[in-house]
Amino acid sequence: MRIIAADIIDVDLHRFKPPIILKLITDEGIYGLGEFALAYGTGRRAAIGMLQDMLEECVLGADPLRIEQMWHTLFRRTFWGQGGGTVVYGGMSTIDMALWDIKGKALGQPIYELLGGKTRDEVRVYANGWYGDEWKHNKGWSPVTPQEFARAAAQVVELGYDALKFNPFGSPPGGKLGQHERLLEPERADLGYARVAAVREAVGPQVDIMVECHGWFGVTSAIEMGRRLEELHPFFYEEPVDAMNVECMRKVAENVRIPIAAGERLYTRYGFREYIEGQVLDVLQPDVGLAGGITELKKIAAYAETHDLHIQPHNCHGPIATAAAVQVDACITNFIIQETVGDRPDITYDVVNEPLEKQIKLSRMPVPTSPGLGVTLNEEVVGRCPRIHLGR
Repeated sequence: MRIIAADIIDVDLHRFKPPIILKLITDEGIYGLGEFALAYGTGRRAAIGMLQDMLEECVLGADPLRIEQMWHTLFRRTFWGQGGGTVVYGGMSTIDMALWDIKGKALGQPIYELLGGKTRDEVRVYANGWYGDEWKHNKGWSPVTPQEFARAAAQVVELGYDALKFNPFGSPPGGKLGQHERLLEPERADLGYARVAAVREAVGPQVDIMVECHGWFGVTSAIEMGRRLEELHPFFYEEPVDAMNVECMRKVAENVRIPIAAGERLYTRYGFREYIEGQVLDVLQPDVGLAGGITELKKIAAYAETHDLHIQPHNCHGPIATAAAVQVDACITNFIIQETVGDRPDITYDVVNEPLEKQIKLSRMPVPTSPGLGVTLNEEVVGRCPRIHLGR
């Protein structure tokens, strides 16, 4: 079997983190899907260019079943793979997903069966995005006051979720607070605490809440805020400081009695090495679409398991990335919970025919049983999107 063609599809049908999709096509008529998880922030054009370069130089004509060899080639032979960043590893991750999808379909098995088999039939998920206007139930409205956060959180629980994550430190529209700096201003700190306290009161003690910080704070502010939040019992405190500095994160972890989570901007097992070996984090959050794909996510999980650390794959992307993450969730033993944004407008999930987000019930997502990733491309929908075709 050989890869004879590829489509890079730039989904431009909606504004909620529109994905970049890869479709790899073989000479036996089997195709595999990948999703480049660089769908927000800056870099979409770079992502498309990197995919095109990697496909033309390394992937077209290759045997899709030799996944480990391809990962090694992209890491060692592209020059930038060793020490690469988001764009390089995102390209590798996207290709890796598509290769695993092909292999699963060729062998008639879900990917998790090829990685050791299931350890669970469903995965626990938490809701993200519910405090922004991408959440369908908000209908363009975003909570601002603590009372509004409480009302929105209660609505999430009414939908059946028993875990939710949010960033409570955003500035109110028209407020005096400017862009986030490393020093957490008293006004922002008080407002953030009040929002978390209101959410905790609204959802009760049995619902898990996660506090997201996006690496905005300096060490002192992160510790001060974390200590205030301890009494509200967050499930974890995510990226309180910039994850590029291990020692800063270690200092926060040593001074705050809340589990610390991070990893969406760390890549490959090498990027996670110091965090794992130093047991700096309690919950590792590699992104299957950026950290090296399914191949690397499984290795990161195994590496973390030797230090009794949990895995919570980062994922606020589209349904192909969700499906890829769930394949790994299904077969690792240190999985704890999966991030999802399950209530966007339907068109967000319509790029595939079997979106797992639409199957969430009571904060549980089923593990698919069909071959490969478990989702297939909705050709009618993506046919309306621009694409770059390579190969035959």
